[in-house]
Amino acid sequence: MAREDLHFRLRISEGLKNRIEEAAAENNRSMTAEIIDRLETSFAPVPAEMKAIIAEFTHQLIVAFDQTKKNGR
Repeated sequence: MAREDLHFRLRISEGLKNRIEEAAAENNRSMTAEIIDRLETSFAPVPAEMKAIIAEFTHQLIVAFDQTKKNGR
């Protein structure tokens, strides 16, 4: 990252910091790079095809859950 990038303080729990640290190590990146990658990914547009797949999966999951409740499981 370039020195002209903005800096700011952020408060996070120790548990979240540890999870970020572990993920960064697994991905061979700094904690800053891990956080930036995850933030950028969260703002990426979701293709229409993927939205349709997610909607169908969600519908099927709800139907299956309702069926399970009806059967008393």
